[in-house]
Amino acid sequence: MVPIEYRHRLPHKEKINGADYSVVEGRKKRRSDLAESRINDDDLNRQFRSDPTGGRDISRRLEDHARDNVVGEVIYPDGMLALMASPDISFQMGVAKAYNDWVHGIFGKHPGKFAPAAILPTKDVPMAVEEVIRLKGMGFRVVSCPISVGDQAYRLPVYEPLWSILEETGMVPSFHIFTGTKDHLPEGAGDEDYGGILSYMIEAMAEAIQPTAQLLSSGVPMRHPDMNFVMVECGGGWLAWVLYALDEQYERKHMWIEPKLDMKPSEYFKRQGHVTFGDDPVALTNLEYTGEGALLWGSDYPHDEGTFPHSEAVIDRIFQGLSEETKRKIVFENASNLYGFF
Repeated sequence: MVPIEYRHRLPHKEKINGADYSVVEGRKKRRSDLAESRINDDDLNRQFRSDPTGGRDISRRLEDHARDNVVGEVIYPDGMLALMASPDISFQMGVAKAYNDWVHGIFGKHPGKFAPAAILPTKDVPMAVEEVIRLKGMGFRVVSCPISVGDQAYRLPVYEPLWSILEETGMVPSFHIFTGTKDHLPEGAGDEDYGGILSYMIEAMAEAIQPTAQLLSSGVPMRHPDMNFVMVECGGGWLAWVLYALDEQYERKHMWIEPKLDMKPSEYFKRQGHVTFGDDPVALTNLEYTGEGALLWGSDYPHDEGTFPHSEAVIDRIFQGLSEETKRKIVFENASNLYGFF
């Protein structure tokens, strides 16, 4: 349960000058009623618009997955993605613990079907380590870390105790877009904002480059070879260029760069890093640079930008020309092995 002193600060709706706004601490207010007035019949399938339980009905959720031929789901905290925008670490952790207890109560009894991601604020590292230990005892397999962290960058040594406990417990740190401290939301979002929302989506997806580069360049995977990590909902088309550029710069700027790595940055990512993608054929055109093991196909259920309820058609289209073995690995085996579904 969320501590009483924090409840009035949770994400909520407000009426301002007759319009509806979404309010999140640390973020600009976003008008929501104009977008809701433009929803069509197909949109009702997504975002739980036709599900009054908001996805909490296990039977209905499993029916949706059966309809889409999906056999396992990693569940991210949609309504709490922006929690880390608040500068108050006590608020972050208090709400995170309440959410983690709540989501475990709903999905924790179905480990073969669901792997809910626990929220893990990382600003206070000792506090984060303590929460990882608690979460492991509850049966969590995945933690959702903020994708951007301001001045306390993931390349800094302060995080070593966190990487160590994640490696020791086998928990998978995931970096989901929209979870960082940076507010990409444009002024007037939801109004006529001159392309602001479209730009916002792409800027947020590109933010996955930062933790990818910081983890690899600082040698985190080298020091923690049993810690896997995932960039979530960012697509995969960017990955080939980033890995190539990291290798190139590591070689060309060798006189400046520390620490010295035992392998190329790209080789560490191929061994331990992953990205999730849905309708992104570009991610599949550069397998010689990314490898197959780094790619995790996902439907992004139930989001508007996801593939539900047309996932099978999307998979058939974007995997054209690739072998059944490659398709099975990226669509099923990689995620199954990483998250321990089967």
